[in-house]
Parts: sequence; C-alpha cells; structure tokens
Amino acid sequence: MDKALSEISMRELAQQGKFEELLQTAEKLAQEYPNWHIAWHYVAVAHGLQGDHERAITNFIKALEIKPHSVKALYGLSVSFYSLKMHEQAISCLLKHKELHGSEFKIAFNLGINYSELHLIDEAIEAFTEALTFQAENEEALYFLADCYRIQEKYETAIELFLRSLAINPQNKLVLHNTAVCYKYLNNNEQAIAYYEKVLAIDPGFFRALRNISEIFIEIGETDKAHALIRKAAADYPDSKEINDLYAKIFN
Repeated sequence: MDKALSEISMRELAQQGKFEELLQTAEKLAQEYPNWHIAWHYVAVAHGLQGDHERAITNFIKALEIKPHSVKALYGLSVSFYSLKMHEQAISCLLKHKELHGSEFKIAFNLGINYSELHLIDEAIEAFTEALTFQAENEEALYFLADCYRIQEKYETAIELFLRSLAINPQNKLVLHNTAVCYKYLNNNEQAIAYYEKVLAIDPGFFRALRNISEIFIEIGETDKAHALIRKAAADYPDSKEINDLYAKIFN
C-alpha cells in the first residue's frame, strides 16, 4: 500500500474508533518510513485517543521534528497539552499554528479555553471574540465569552451574550444559571428567580440553583418558598453546610 492509501486508511481507523488497530498500523508504517511525518502523527493520534497524552506528545513532537510546520501535529500537540493541564504549552502551539497558517474557529476558541484556565480573562475575551468572527452564533463560544464578562463583573454585556447562546439552545442549564447569577448581581431579583426556575424545570436537583433561589426568597421575605426549596436541597445534599446555613437564616 502506498503512502496516500496508508494515510486514508489511518484516517478511517481513527474515525471508526479502532484505536489499537490504528496504533499498530501507524507504528508499523513509522518503522518502515521513519522520515514520514504522517505515520508519527497517527502514532500520536492513536495514543491521544486512548488517553495516553504523554506518549502522544512525544510522537507529535517527532512529527514536528520532521515537518516543523505541520498543521495537524501542532493542533494535536495543543490538545494533548490541554488534556494534561499544560495550558501555557498548549497556547504556545496554538499561537505557532496561528502564526504559520492563520487563524480559524478551533484555534481561536481553544486559545480562549486555555487562557481561561490560566485566568487570563482579557486574553480569553480577545480569543473568544475572534472565534465568533468565524462562527457568529456558536453556542459554546458565546457562553464562554459571556462567562468571561461575568467574571469581570460586566453583567449587562454577559447577559446579552448568554441570551444569544440561549436563543440557540434554550435548554442549556449552565447558561440559564449564569444568566440568573448576572441578574442577581444587578439586583434584578425577578429575572434572577425566573431564570433559576428555568434551570430547576430542567434539573430539579441542580444544587447551585436551589441554593441561590432560596437565598433570594429569604432576602425578599418569601420564607415559605425558600423553606420548600431548602427541604428539597437537604434531601438531595444532606451533608451540605450551605443548606444548613440557609435553614439557620430562615429560623433566626
């Protein structure tokens, strides 16, 4: 089998989830063609898909030693670094990819994710904003960008972006929850309650929503509603100090 057919075969094995067969095939080809970067790339892919990111990194680096400007190897290496929480190294790979080949959605988006993990929120905002220039209505990019603004306490901007994300998927409980959080910080209890109730309609046991809406009801004097929700939370989370503290607020 020539190299072109071998590459197609390895790509199909990866797509079919036949990772062990892919590893055996790629290792055999790497031995047969030691200077063929594609073979080393798929050795790395096979290891990465099986969760062995240390070996994946070793082999992605081998592929890059042979072909330093390999788009696939740079991106694959960034994924393995991210999986090992090596975010600075992942960012370095993604920036190199961007320098050599220009940007695209997955590069900008993953830069945003890695910057967020390092709490570099300004950089994350820039990256997620760039990602949205490629896919303006991407639900995840909208959510993560909104959450960056929430972290920066820019709640109005965060809400605008959360609502755009919810227009795509109105059942995303994390987006609903964080929208409620922003409304609460803006002292809009009515809207905060409405969004927490939407969360609980999807997931009645969502702890943070139960806790947060209970706190609002206590704050506005609707203790009967708070008590019912706290009982629900206590049944699901009997050892929660936060729930016990809410009980204390009601009865003090």
